[in-house]
Amino acid sequence: MSGWRERAGNMLHALRGRREADARMRWSRDQLAAWQHHRLGELVRWASARSPFYRDLYGGAIDRDVEPSELPVVTKPAMMDAFDRVVTDPRLALAPLLEHLERVRGDDLYLGEHRVMTSSGSSGRKAVFVYDRAAWRAVMTGNLRMSRLTGLAPRLPRPRLATVAAPDGKHMTFRGGASMDVGLFRARRFSAAAPLPELCAGLDAYRPTFILGYPTTLALLAEEQLAGRLHLAPRTIITSSEVCTERMADVIRTAWNVTPFNCLGLTELGITAVDCSRHEGLHLFEDLALVEVIDDDGRPVPDGSPGAKLLVTNLGNRVQPIIRFEVSDLVTVTSAPCPCGITFRRIVALDGRSDDVLTLAGPRGPVRVHPIHLRGALAQHPAVLQYQITQTPDGLDVQVVLARTAAPDAAADVTDRLTRALHAQGAAVAVRVRPVAAIPREAGAGKLKLVRGLPAG
Repeated sequence: MSGWRERAGNMLHALRGRREADARMRWSRDQLAAWQHHRLGELVRWASARSPFYRDLYGGAIDRDVEPSELPVVTKPAMMDAFDRVVTDPRLALAPLLEHLERVRGDDLYLGEHRVMTSSGSSGRKAVFVYDRAAWRAVMTGNLRMSRLTGLAPRLPRPRLATVAAPDGKHMTFRGGASMDVGLFRARRFSAAAPLPELCAGLDAYRPTFILGYPTTLALLAEEQLAGRLHLAPRTIITSSEVCTERMADVIRTAWNVTPFNCLGLTELGITAVDCSRHEGLHLFEDLALVEVIDDDGRPVPDGSPGAKLLVTNLGNRVQPIIRFEVSDLVTVTSAPCPCGITFRRIVALDGRSDDVLTLAGPRGPVRVHPIHLRGALAQHPAVLQYQITQTPDGLDVQVVLARTAAPDAAADVTDRLTRALHAQGAAVAVRVRPVAAIPREAGAGKLKLVRGLPAG
């Protein structure tokens, strides 16, 4: 377990660099491009010299600056298959790191200096990511920036911060907050997988000022607040790690009279983007990471157009270089200026993952249906609090948690709306809608995957 001295040292380092980091948020696009070019060149030179995996991938050591498009893409299977040759610290190997992960509960360190986390994403295959002290301090820069943009600042009396997300330090949503716990806030972490009555009781007793968590859980808590079974008065709500639908944002806004901030965090990068007080998109932290939006064929998409995948490069992690690493998030990014003055590009649509796109039968053959078309029939339905769509060989099985005020025919109405939405996309499959009391969350981080396709193979 990391001690207070370790956490405080990292915090002080991030605070010392805060003024410079703040200045970068208002750099011109040319200044930012030059910074990224320089940092990428340093990273590639380091990786090609110190990582056998990257040296082989690049055909030898690289001693010059490069453009991202010159470099090959790295997939999760490729990285995990060659993990011991990817890392640049010879003390690190996958087998003992996996053993360490089995014991991780809080902000535990490996060899006294490495933070190790896992992310299965949506493919089900476990990926492992390692940060040494230098790499983690870059993550802390992003954490502090998110805190400032969302108004989470130290003051007296100390604000009470509640995180409702991953249950332990194997996951970034837990680890980021735990590593910043130096006494500036009263911080308590709640598992999103806990039963709803237990969560309500714990939060009522704690009375948080700030709440950060999975939007699917926070939306259910907002419903409990509206029903009089929860009695919170938070100043700020921050959603992270799942798609926050407009229905979820609306119920949070209604329950607590605050517009939730949205945050994109990736285990590969840390805090990657967050929206400002204008709530007009999530500002990408482009000084900390390169984020390329590409289509299904790996080509860059035009500014403001939806992409099929991301290629991400962590500019601050040299112990496990993450260079043009493929991530399946479906996003739309614009470089149009934000009224707040921050010059970083913004994510203006965050629509889940590319494997949420379902291939379904239709009268004219198979069709691919984007999750946004399914979400419109479910997330915007006034009776639906929570849902999960599972593709089966026979069609779609849809679990829904309905509001207590739902009409008796609500499930039939949901079925009709979803069927019509599918027909509009050229799909014709059987739809079964099942009202349930609760939808089980994924093992591990406790997230709720809204769309589950057929298993690969």
